Amino acid sequence: MTPNSETARAVDARADGPIASAGHNLRVLRSRLRRRRVPGLDPRAYHYGRLLLAGGALTALLIAFSLLAIDQHTPGWAESLADPARGFFGFMTGFGKSGWLLVPSGVFGLALLAANWSRVSPHVAAAWVEVGELVGFFFFTVAGAGIATDIVKWLLGRSRPVRFAKDGILTFHPISFDYAHVSFPSGHATTVAAALAAAALIFRRRPLLVGIVALLAVTVAVSRVAVRAHYPSDVFGGFFVGVAFTIAYAYALGRNGVGFQRQPDGTLLPKTVAARSAFSRIGYRDMLRGLRAAWFGAGSNGGKGEAR
Repeated sequence: MTPNSETARAVDARADGPIASAGHNLRVLRSRLRRRRVPGLDPRAYHYGRLLLAGGALTALLIAFSLLAIDQHTPGWAESLADPARGFFGFMTGFGKSGWLLVPSGVFGLALLAANWSRVSPHVAAAWVEVGELVGFFFFTVAGAGIATDIVKWLLGRSRPVRFAKDGILTFHPISFDYAHVSFPSGHATTVAAALAAAALIFRRRPLLVGIVALLAVTVAVSRVAVRAHYPSDVFGGFFVGVAFTIAYAYALGRNGVGFQRQPDGTLLPKTVAARSAFSRIGYRDMLRGLRAAWFGAGSNGGKGEAR
């Protein structure tokens, strides 16, 4: 999408305060979400559908194998870990909490939503709108995947490894909200898997960054077994929920051209043309000045004269 396209024109907010600006921007976003840009289903566009089916089948096999051959051994493995390893996994497992991801992305997303983009050039506005759509995607995919996992684990009520000696690996207490009986799937694994899938979709041209996120996600997933919070089968299930939810959500947005653009072969491309162009042409400092101007006005060193 070019900087002077529909996205740039749609954010021409005339509101004065952040609340009014947020209301205007929400109305624009709602109108875009209601208008489907990809009519019907293209027979060629089953790339992510096939990916999800293959991932689901592989996850089912991994869960079955884990239940038969691995789960019963992991509580003993966790107890046998040396103190340094326990300390390391105990530290790393905290990074699987969704708050680490939801709070900063939520605050930043709200800041972009409440900005008055009529105060800056269309080029800068379009760039920040693209960033905001992807930030919003990241926030809602992590939150939504986590909610989906919570519903499943509450319904199933599988006992955690801390109750292995008494319950074994296949004891269920359906409709349970007790910590000891909400093991499957792993919420931490869901969170890091959703973040990893989102990073892979957004930063597809940055394999090193995606690789770092993947390493962190795998480490957090292993830590859940090491601290006796989950069985490996719980982690496999959580990973699938996180990845599947993220792909499905991105694909739904892509059909409306929000955040992503669906290609004829069914693949998704993040919509970053305006953002990459703006950041490369005028630099990060001027882009940040433009963001400040959208909040406080042209007197804050960044009005419509930027990015010419």
